[in-house]
Amino acid sequence: MRIFLFGFVFLLLNTFTAQANNNFAEMTIAGSQIRLLQSEIVNQEYQLLIKLPDGYGQSDKTYPVIYFLDAQWDFPLMISTYGQSYYDGFIPEAILVGIQWGGENPDPNVLRERDFTPSPMVEVSNSGGAANFLQFIKQELLPFVGREYRTNNNRVLMGSSYGGLFTLYALFNEPNLFNGYIPTSSASAWDNKLLFTYAKAFTEKKLTRPIRLYSAIGEFDGLMPAFDDLSEFFEKHNFKDLSFKFERLPGLGHASLKSAGNTWGLHYVFAKPKLNLSEQHLMKFVGQYRSNTSNSLVNVSLEHGQLNLQIATKKHPLLASAEHSFYQQGELLEATFDSAVRPKTLTVNRFMSVENFSRIGK
Repeated sequence: MRIFLFGFVFLLLNTFTAQANNNFAEMTIAGSQIRLLQSEIVNQEYQLLIKLPDGYGQSDKTYPVIYFLDAQWDFPLMISTYGQSYYDGFIPEAILVGIQWGGENPDPNVLRERDFTPSPMVEVSNSGGAANFLQFIKQELLPFVGREYRTNNNRVLMGSSYGGLFTLYALFNEPNLFNGYIPTSSASAWDNKLLFTYAKAFTEKKLTRPIRLYSAIGEFDGLMPAFDDLSEFFEKHNFKDLSFKFERLPGLGHASLKSAGNTWGLHYVFAKPKLNLSEQHLMKFVGQYRSNTSNSLVNVSLEHGQLNLQIATKKHPLLASAEHSFYQQGELLEATFDSAVRPKTLTVNRFMSVENFSRIGK
């Protein structure tokens, strides 16, 4: 009897707790915005879920923009993925723009079939609207974001499954809209591999800037054959100004691939150069530098061909992204000298801090 009464009370308390929880405020993501954009081309209202970098309003700096599809599912995931990769220095500060559907009771499962697929198929009644959706991005979305926010020409497009299919469709038809493309788990076999018709036409297009393409698929994804065919297509063609990487990621399926695929994709499209500078060139930076604000000292040294920046007791190995610009891989640390000939000043950019130094010795 006591057990029954305890169970009843426990159930009652849980019921009241659940009811009370309904009065709690919903969680919001700090620094995020929802903007509405009505497309005249698609005759559809879209919601743009936007996350600005910390400190966006404190300078006139312009930012790359990472556009991603299916924001109704992936906005929190993308904020987390971006934040982790930025903290480790793999990607720059950027504006995130997630695209989802607005209007009254939008059904993303139906609308993504319309917007992300390049041809109508009987089996998918609402399909075939990719051409219009691409023109919405080109003529309405990109100009809107460019007017409303401080952006530069560094743009990335990413999507998964049908979104991956559309990302590839955009690359093949309007390659110069973006300089980074990240399709994952792509439905590339759509309509008897129609995508390969666009891929063939892509071989005749002229690229006006370098493009980086990263595509990944999970080990257990049934879309693997079309993924392999697409990988082979790029391997066969020596595209000028286009670099690419196709990866099979072990232990993952169609949906679970997304987190890892997005991370590796962003690292690839934003990868910094690794210049091979001579020891004679690197020796020009060796010396001691004093902070212009805190009076602290840092040392730049060269050991066995490796340039190092020592801050306090920690030594940071540096890679060269330019003749006088360096970074540490796997940590947000950038060291920029004022000159590659006779450097006199050093700027060190770390997570949430920038400090300027003046050379005092060698």
